[in-house]
Amino acid sequence: MALLGYMLVCSFTPGPGNILALNTTSTYGWKNSRRLLLGICAGYAVVQALCTLALCGLNQVFCSALELLRFVGGLYMVWLAVHIVRSRPQNAAAEGKPTFREGFLLQLVNVKIYFYISSLLTVYFIPNLSSWAALAGAGAFAVSIGCLACLAWAFLGSGMQAFYHRHLSCINTLLGLFLLYCAGSMIVRR
Repeated sequence: MALLGYMLVCSFTPGPGNILALNTTSTYGWKNSRRLLLGICAGYAVVQALCTLALCGLNQVFCSALELLRFVGGLYMVWLAVHIVRSRPQNAAAEGKPTFREGFLLQLVNVKIYFYISSLLTVYFIPNLSSWAALAGAGAFAVSIGCLACLAWAFLGSGMQAFYHRHLSCINTLLGLFLLYCAGSMIVRR
């Protein structure tokens, strides 16, 4: 139960992927956002696999990579926050549909999932699972929870599309500020 609770809380709380899913579906609608959402989920699966391999065999390299990813991810979140605050529906139509690549690349620098997956692996999975097949199954379960969370945020964004367009500036500013806070807390270590 502790594992499931941890997974649900970490997956469903706001993070870069969930905020991007919400913002994109509320701007472009569900149909035009599907590729981006698929990219987010695919990126999540790749990060899950990379973390599993890294923690099982390359512990020192992983620590150095996490430091770099923390910084790069924080900078990307600042860029994303500015982009969200400045976005407007009339500009969104001119920019084209969101892409798989955008969602996928976001997950590669989404430090929230690196720390989340690393915690899952070191606290729950690796100490309790003895085979690669069991680790792969547990990883697939974690990916499915993360993808469900992303889709929940996407459905929320799609459902509130009309509300979003009425209160665009306020919502985008709040989402942008939240991302800036997350980026700041990642870049500036305590």
